[in-house]
Amino acid sequence: MRNNKYITLLSNTAIFAIGNILVKVISFFLMPLYTAVLTAEQYGVSELLNSAIEIILPIGTLCIIEALYRFSIEKNANYKAIFANSIRIIVYGDLVVFFVCVLLKYIFNYEYAFSFFFLYLATTFYKLVTQLSRGLGHVKRYAMYGVINSLFLVLSNIILLVWMDGGVKAYLASFTIGYGLSGIIAFITSKEYLYFSLTYKDKKLCNEMISYSVPNIPNMLSWWINNISDRYIIMFFWGSGLTGLFTAASKLPAMINLFSAIFQQAWQYSTAKEIENINSQDFFNRVFEIYSFGCLMACSILILLNKVFCKILLKADFYSAWRFVPILILAAALGCYSTFFGTFYNALKKNFVLMLSTLIGAGINIILNFILIPVYGGIGAGIATVVGYVIITMLRIFDVAKRIGLIVNYKKLLIQFLLLCVITYMATAIETMISYLIGVLALFFIIVLDYDTLKHIIQIIYHKFMR
Repeated sequence: MRNNKYITLLSNTAIFAIGNILVKVISFFLMPLYTAVLTAEQYGVSELLNSAIEIILPIGTLCIIEALYRFSIEKNANYKAIFANSIRIIVYGDLVVFFVCVLLKYIFNYEYAFSFFFLYLATTFYKLVTQLSRGLGHVKRYAMYGVINSLFLVLSNIILLVWMDGGVKAYLASFTIGYGLSGIIAFITSKEYLYFSLTYKDKKLCNEMISYSVPNIPNMLSWWINNISDRYIIMFFWGSGLTGLFTAASKLPAMINLFSAIFQQAWQYSTAKEIENINSQDFFNRVFEIYSFGCLMACSILILLNKVFCKILLKADFYSAWRFVPILILAAALGCYSTFFGTFYNALKKNFVLMLSTLIGAGINIILNFILIPVYGGIGAGIATVVGYVIITMLRIFDVAKRIGLIVNYKKLLIQFLLLCVITYMATAIETMISYLIGVLALFFIIVLDYDTLKHIIQIIYHKFMR
């Protein structure tokens, strides 16, 4: 029974990886194409509009999609009521966003207003139908929809950006096509039309869903502040050129966030199922130790090999963005920890506490952004993000540890984080062979401190694959 917990977590993580990672990885490896056919200014504007979805979507949907999944995995879930409630709220939000975009187009003459609306519409539809598929237990199909989305994204990028030599609108249209077509396929393949209704109502359930989802709005907005707002502030103080460079630099750290988000999807299911089990403490502790070690190793190696990856991914003038990458990877590492502990609040349905920690961290982040960005540019933005995530992680880790009895070796974790800071500094500020060797030595000590965890991982691999 104990092993089943780990098997379920690992298998779900693998499946969700297929469903989520391909579109992000393809987007990641399309960077050479983007930096070749778009100017820094065009890429900066494109990514800002694409990222703006992350702040509009929580408001426009009331985060009801989060509630859709959480309520659909419960026993005896009424899928028709859950889906109908979610659709109704999302349609209302779509109408509001459309009205705002009309105003932007015809009053302020903003040329990308409708491109943004169609991207928003496709994104909300895709998230709605794929999360229902996931809640229905169609885990493998959920993975397949991610693959299909990726294929459409590649094809539309080649056609619109390369063959048709499109610009910002073509970039946004590529994502719109990917989300829209794969969403339609998900709706049909998972037979979600069986639960579709615009008239079915369950007010009691709807109120419960909204009570769960609404606290997620400031939490999601705060996430946007921690991860995206610095780009807009850089745009204000430094212009679209540096914004494009900083956005390009954020793609490598985004891979860390991607793997964390994939694991979080599987972890969300495991925590929701095990949170009431009084014997799950050992399971939670062991998973955290392995997860922490994996995050530290991945981030350390990426920072040390930063320039190698940047030479491959960033073309021409974009290569100078390499200097922003290490500090952003450090922030991504902290983001992984905050995500891990944040999942427990979803399982406990204590989203208010989740919201509070994120709001505090985001508030500090935004203040530091306005202080540091005018002076230090992209590096200042990275420092602000790191500090914001430090606050969020500390608040969550102490609170969750008390709530569920999680055992955390704070001393070891602090030393490892300081060593990661050393690696970051050496990779950013000092460009010598000695600084590189110091970084490698710091990585060695990180591994030594987690020797028992590494030994446990090796034993698992040996018994699973070598015997």
